[in-house]
Amino acid sequence: MFLTLLLSALGLLLVSAGIEDARSRNIANWKNAAIALLAPAWWWANGLVPWPDAAIQLGVASIVFVFFIGAFALGQMGGGDVKMLGALALWLPVQPLVYMLVLMSLVGGALTIVMVADRWARLRGGLRALPWRTIVPIASAIATFAALAWWSRFSLAQVLVAQPIVTAIVAMALVAGLGVLLLVGARAARKRGIVPETPYGVAIAISALLVLREPIFNQFT
Repeated sequence: MFLTLLLSALGLLLVSAGIEDARSRNIANWKNAAIALLAPAWWWANGLVPWPDAAIQLGVASIVFVFFIGAFALGQMGGGDVKMLGALALWLPVQPLVYMLVLMSLVGGALTIVMVADRWARLRGGLRALPWRTIVPIASAIATFAALAWWSRFSLAQVLVAQPIVTAIVAMALVAGLGVLLLVGARAARKRGIVPETPYGVAIAISALLVLREPIFNQFT
């Protein structure tokens, strides 16, 4: 019962943060703080001990937080997004955390493409004004992101269980690579007067909720 209450509270916080980020491109600090402060209760309810279990969670969360500070420094993620990732890393073991980061990169990339396309269309008189050579690559990219997300639900699960460390390294490289591509694309878009503001809080919330609903990725319950 207590586990269910904790998960319900986390789900409500994620939904609220995602909606707020979509509306204002901002996530209230108290929501990220609440997610982080509920994590010790989650550890206790699942029988984690201070050493080494809780220490590992803190270490992994610190690595994730520092890693995504780089994205914040490059202007690709907001401070609230980075804080929420760090807070969520306190809840998730390595395997589901890696899966969440992969999903987040795919959903965030798709959101960025959609927002750039929308902004580009508005500047050029609507979607009908865009040439096919612009529409086709955008549609193909969105379809690719969707296919990768769907494939990862099944194939990535098996790989994570078999080789979690190798998969974690590959996943972080994938996230970094997608980040570089999005950075290059964003700079190119800004040169043309298109300034996309991707609500990464939405991508984080969606990916976290998807991971939490998959029992295979929850090592605690």
